[in-house]
Amino acid sequence: MTRKKNKFLAFCFSLIPGAGEMYLGFMKQGVSLMGAFALIWAVSGMLDLPPLIFAQPVIWFYSFFHVHNLNSLPDEEFYAIEDDFLFHKKDFPFLDRKWLEKNRRTVAAVLIVFGITLLWNYLLDFFYVIMRYLSLSHQWYGLLRSFGTFSIRALFSICVIVLGVHLVKNKKQELQSEDTPPDPPLLPGGDDRDC
Repeated sequence: MTRKKNKFLAFCFSLIPGAGEMYLGFMKQGVSLMGAFALIWAVSGMLDLPPLIFAQPVIWFYSFFHVHNLNSLPDEEFYAIEDDFLFHKKDFPFLDRKWLEKNRRTVAAVLIVFGITLLWNYLLDFFYVIMRYLSLSHQWYGLLRSFGTFSIRALFSICVIVLGVHLVKNKKQELQSEDTPPDPPLLPGGDDRDC
């Protein structure tokens, strides 16, 4: 059971996204926030996507104020809050086994291209050493490096677009299924004729 804690220590822990929630006893919420913050940091660094870092202040401020709102709740409301993850498997359809089986070739192609691009970027460091010994210009290295960076960004952008199209397509199908009237019930004998 979670218990309200010291306000000063809650303030100190709230400076780290997720740590304040953990201090208050909401481990699942804290892990969700801390994981999201770290994942955005890692992905933006690995894919060289600085604009992605703009999501980090949003997560930081949410976590900071969430901790203080939780700690200032009356006891009855505080103890009534259940600890739960902020993200669930159902929020990510591409983690579903049926979705993966249906889109197996596409997922495999994306993973192969992503792996080749990462390997390309790692091998460029090796090529740089070779180019120095062969006295080749740095312009070639810059050209090869920018190609690798561009291909990773392009692949990430395509994945985001495909995910967005998939979400819109699913929403459209849901709306169409809600507008379609149900089929009339069948009479005994398999007919649906009017009596």
